[in-house]
Amino acid sequence: MDQFKELIQSHQDWLAEHVQAQAKEHGFTELASTRAKEWLQSVNAITDVMVSVLDCCGLGGCPPSPDAEAPDDPVSLFAVEVSRRHRERGIGLAMFMSLLKFYRRSYGSLVRQEISDPFRKEEYSLFLTQFFDKVDIAQCVDWANAKDEEDLARLEAKHAAVTEERNRFLTLVESMNSSVFMLDEDLNIEAMNTTAASLLGIADDPGHLAYALNVASQVVTEDAATKVSLETALPWLFAGVNRSCHLGKGEQDCRFDVAAEADFETRHYTVSLSNLTNISYSYTGYTVVLDDITDRVHMERQLSRERNRAAHYLDVVGSIVVALDASASITLINKAGSEVLGYEEYELLGRNWVDIVIPLEQRDELKDYFYHIISEDIELDDEHINYVTTKGGEDRLISWKNRLIRNEGGLPIGILSSGTDVTEQRAMEETLAEKELWLRNTFVALDEAVFILTPDNVIIDANPAAESMFQMTNQEICDGSVEQLHVDRAHYVEFVEISKAAFARNETAQFEFTLRRSNGELFPSEHSVSLINGDDGRPLGIVSVIHDISRRKEAEQELKHSEEKFRRIFESIEEGYIVSDLNGDIEMVNPATCKLLGYEESELVGEDLGMLYSRQEERTGFKATVASKGSVRGYHLNASRKDGSTIVVEANAHLLFDREGIPVGMEGTFRDITARMEAEKILREREKQYRAFFENNHAIMLLVDPKTDVIVDANPAAANFYGYSVEEMRVMRMSQITAQSEEDIYKEMFKARDENRVYFIFEHLLASGEIRDVEVYSGPIMVQGTQLLYSVIHDVTERIRMEKDMKHMATTDALTGASNRHQFFQLSSQELKRSQRYGHDLCVLMLDIDYFKSINDSYGHQTGDVVLRALTVLAKTTLRETDLFGRLGGEEFAAILPETDMEAGLLVAERLRVELAKLTVQAKDNDVTFTVSIGVALASEKDVAIEDAINRADEALYKAKRTGRNRVEKN
Repeated sequence: MDQFKELIQSHQDWLAEHVQAQAKEHGFTELASTRAKEWLQSVNAITDVMVSVLDCCGLGGCPPSPDAEAPDDPVSLFAVEVSRRHRERGIGLAMFMSLLKFYRRSYGSLVRQEISDPFRKEEYSLFLTQFFDKVDIAQCVDWANAKDEEDLARLEAKHAAVTEERNRFLTLVESMNSSVFMLDEDLNIEAMNTTAASLLGIADDPGHLAYALNVASQVVTEDAATKVSLETALPWLFAGVNRSCHLGKGEQDCRFDVAAEADFETRHYTVSLSNLTNISYSYTGYTVVLDDITDRVHMERQLSRERNRAAHYLDVVGSIVVALDASASITLINKAGSEVLGYEEYELLGRNWVDIVIPLEQRDELKDYFYHIISEDIELDDEHINYVTTKGGEDRLISWKNRLIRNEGGLPIGILSSGTDVTEQRAMEETLAEKELWLRNTFVALDEAVFILTPDNVIIDANPAAESMFQMTNQEICDGSVEQLHVDRAHYVEFVEISKAAFARNETAQFEFTLRRSNGELFPSEHSVSLINGDDGRPLGIVSVIHDISRRKEAEQELKHSEEKFRRIFESIEEGYIVSDLNGDIEMVNPATCKLLGYEESELVGEDLGMLYSRQEERTGFKATVASKGSVRGYHLNASRKDGSTIVVEANAHLLFDREGIPVGMEGTFRDITARMEAEKILREREKQYRAFFENNHAIMLLVDPKTDVIVDANPAAANFYGYSVEEMRVMRMSQITAQSEEDIYKEMFKARDENRVYFIFEHLLASGEIRDVEVYSGPIMVQGTQLLYSVIHDVTERIRMEKDMKHMATTDALTGASNRHQFFQLSSQELKRSQRYGHDLCVLMLDIDYFKSINDSYGHQTGDVVLRALTVLAKTTLRETDLFGRLGGEEFAAILPETDMEAGLLVAERLRVELAKLTVQAKDNDVTFTVSIGVALASEKDVAIEDAINRADEALYKAKRTGRNRVEKN
């Protein structure tokens, strides 16, 4: 049953098409509906009834009823309702019964096509036969029981309703100002309204639409039986219909405009043509409606002419003109606007102004501005400037004048804007402003004093350098005569005369003059005074630039002294100084030259320089080097003295050039390095000895550049210790073999200084990754003029380890790992001093295991030792790293809590007591638990030693013992 339900419900479209196809094949669609939607609605109704029958009665269908007069099953009720509805529409029993056959066949075809199971196919077919038989019987019974009087009354009521509806329709059509024609399939006029009759020149009475055929015949003939074609009555309308509309069944309605000549004038109409259908939606002809739009056409033409004139005016003006509606869509833009924006007019009309031309970052601001204009929240007298983006992506700056557009009712409907492209103008203004700013900044930033004067020497402006130079404010300087800056009246008059004389020659006056500061101090200055003329040649003002040349004058004086000083140095320096021409003739020597070589000055000046060379080939090489490089430094030569002896000199020399850059001579200095050469020879011998000592020593040795941290040299012993070759170590840095941070290294260095040690203890990293403790002895050493760090290194790893072990044994309780009594008191004393120095709290805890002797007696001393170790481990875990914990003896322990007040100390003690009470120690086959009593005390500023505070904590501990144990008490 469910399969059958699914079948008929999922194939309703197929059933509707199948039924409609049979009805069309047998000609029933001329009387019944031609619309697929109505056929589908009927299939849906039948399917719903079938489903109802299946739900209540199953595939057996509704049982037959002996009471044929009162059918109440779903099938009969459906058949009666449909039968009466069709009788009211005038459809006879025979036609209705025939239509039911099409539905019967369609449902049967569906079962035969979709169901393959023979049993199911027979069962479903039997259900369909019973269903449609039931419908046929109920239909026939209803028609047989129908009373003629009732049918007649119903038909009369229907006729009255139709007549009333027709009269309303006639009244509506007759009252229309539009001309209405009803045409048959051949475009013959079958009916028309009064307006249409007037268009044909026929007098017609309202209400006679049904008889318009007789009226229309008067157009051509008196024969009332002759139909008048539209072509004969209105040839211009006929031509328009044939030209603009595709006539035929099922074609869409069409609409077009047409012009007609009547009474020596042209009338304009909008023509609407629609298909006419009968009650079954069958095609029967056309309806033609003519709306006279002559006045509208004339207005549109007038408006078009006005718009053309306005558009011509707008295109002539150079400004951008754009009209926007309330949503900022473009309704008008002139030629200038299109050209500036780079768009064609059609590309802009109808598009949103903000979205198409306004840069993204300004859109929200401009939308708000438009909103305020439309809302009339702002005044529109001021100009509004914003950027627009052209089609090419260029940003242009536009200055706008905006006006509100209103409709006839005075309501705002848009904005009319006139804009001027001010991009270049703004750029020029900005450039000018930038130039003015630059000039002003230059004026302000100049180191020289600058005054702007009127033609009669009144100061208009002065820069900061002028204020500083004369020690006066701008207000004190300006609006006064420049005379106030001069020594006296005579100086001022001289200044004016010099300036006027230069202006008369069209020159800038440049001269030195003495001026006066506000404090009366006189100083020398250098003036540059220029006259500023306007375009008409009239003087506009004077620019006076003043440079304080006090330092220059001082420098000139210093130069004079320097020349004298140079002469003294020239004569007193110990290095020889020689000047010669390019041929080698000596032009000048200083006294040191004479002293070093044993000559008098007169014996050298004018002589050839070659007399001083003991080896002429050295002279040739020296001259060639100076000529090619222009200068030479540190050149070693052998010089001949007057007595015939030879000395080694180190010479520096360079070429001398004239103003054109042509070499004209050579000058240089030299010094006697004979003794130094001998010393260097001795030093080289010593270096060989050092190298042998360095490389053959069994101690680890390194040479390090302290500036770069680079290992300059390493001996074989160092290479063997670190695991690198000597060549590898010579390119390494000390940081590569140092295993400590820079902070730790500096700490060790400071520690060594405080302990007056000459060595450092560092950790060095070997190539194998092993870290070794080393003892480093370092000191500075000069090697070839460079200061290096010489280090001798000893491996002390084992010694350090042994020292640490011994220190641990000396400071740690061997049983528990806590600090022993001596170490605890030593560290605690330091914490007491620190707390007293900085005024911080210091809390002391004393702990004692309750009934510890019973634990030893019951479980043995080994278990007691385990308990002591467990207590120590838990206490260290509970306390902070900065806290001190130690064993004072037996089962008694103590703790020092730095920077802890009494309240916090009690909390720590209680937490420690609770955690220890939870602790369980395994002793052979037994679980051992224990408790502690704790006394708490605070250190005082009056405590001489830490023992004072520990004694108070000990008193609190005994109080805890006396009051029940397993508790915390404070002193």
